[in-house]
Parts: sequence; C-alpha cells; structure tokens
Amino acid sequence: MSSGIYVATAGAVAASQALDATANNIANANTAGFHGDRITFKEALGTVKSADVASVSAQTARVDSQGGALTPTENPLDLALDGDGYFSVQTANGTRYTRAGNFQLDDQRQLVTGDGNPVLGEAGPIAIPPNTTSVTVGTDGSVTADGQALGKLELTRFATNQMKREGGSLFSATGSPAGGDPPKVRSGMLESSNVNIVRGMVDLVKESRTYESLMKIIQGYHDCEDRAARDLGGPK
Repeated sequence: MSSGIYVATAGAVAASQALDATANNIANANTAGFHGDRITFKEALGTVKSADVASVSAQTARVDSQGGALTPTENPLDLALDGDGYFSVQTANGTRYTRAGNFQLDDQRQLVTGDGNPVLGEAGPIAIPPNTTSVTVGTDGSVTADGQALGKLELTRFATNQMKREGGSLFSATGSPAGGDPPKVRSGMLESSNVNIVRGMVDLVKESRTYESLMKIIQGYHDCEDRAARDLGGPK
C-alpha cells in the first residue's frame, strides 16, 4: 500500500478533530463565559511506512484564554472575571473551574451555577441568609449581605495547558495553581463567549473543504490499488 494513503488518512483524522472543535465553538458562541478550543497540529515522524515521509496529527485541543467582552446585567449575582483565572465550583467529581458567572440561589440559598453546582468560597460554599435585601460582591470576590461579610470567592489561576474541558463551561485542572494576581470580580456583569462567530464560520468552511479533499485523495488511492490488483491479477 502506498505511503501516501497513510499521510492522507492522518490528515483527514486531524481535519475531523478540527471540525468537531470549531463546530462546538460555534454552538457555544452565545454561552456566558465560554472559551473556545484551538486545535494545533504537529508533524508525526516514524508513524508511516517510509522513514522519509511525515504525516500530521492533531494535538490536544488548547483552550483559548483570551477573555470575552463584559456585558452589564444589573443582577448582583451575575459575576464576570476581569483577567486570567477561574471561579471554583464543587461537583460530584470534585472541584472544577469555570468562567461562567451566571450564578443563582438554590433551595438552601447557596450560591450555585446554572447546573446547580455550589460555587466555592475560600471556606466552602457561600449561603445568603433569608430576608436579605442587598447582596454585594467586591472586586476581590468578597461577598456581603446587608453589610454582613459572608466569605470570599475562591479565585484560581492555572496555565492554559493545565486546563481540560469537561463539558459545558466546566474545566478540570492538572498540577498546582499558577502564581500571580487573581482576576478582578465584576458584579452585575457577565463575560460573553470569546468565540468570533465570523471567524468560526470561515474556519468551518475551510476545514470542511480540507476534509473533503483528503477523503477524495484516499478514495483515489483505493481506486488505483483496485485497478492495479485487477490488472496484475488478470489472465496472462
């Protein structure tokens, strides 16, 4: 079998992964706090039949750390992060991280995400007392209700390559948090998705055409091999 078919197949697999990432980005273009994925590619040597032939493979998707625009909502429980960092969230699988600050109160009046996961303060989940008339969140993440201090949001920074998407706006992290100043909390605002819908549509068309071209190349190799097999295997 020609080594060219291995190169084309590797390219088609990488293009398919890029298509999936771009489609997911576009689908979440209106999701608060969503940061898109970027696929990077590497040259893979030694995985094809010939030592002088190189194929391409897709690296793990990298989270685009560029912040989205901050949009005012006038809801004090809507929080946006201005700068690099994440809110900490308690889930059934342990602590996870998010940029989506469209928080609300559950039946126990705990601050939770839209999926019902408690938002963590430095001393655990934060609960708002009954009959509270005013909730204030400072730029450092400190939460007060009618002037009473309730705790401080746990804000964490990680390097981009430490973050792994777990679905929706949640991430898990590997290794220790990065140092540096934490992001500032903006109350009454939400961070928009950082996905540029126009760029996403252009990328989607480009990646679709690349994938289709590679599939045609693969089919061409199959046709050539079928024809060669018929010619060589026929009666002499």
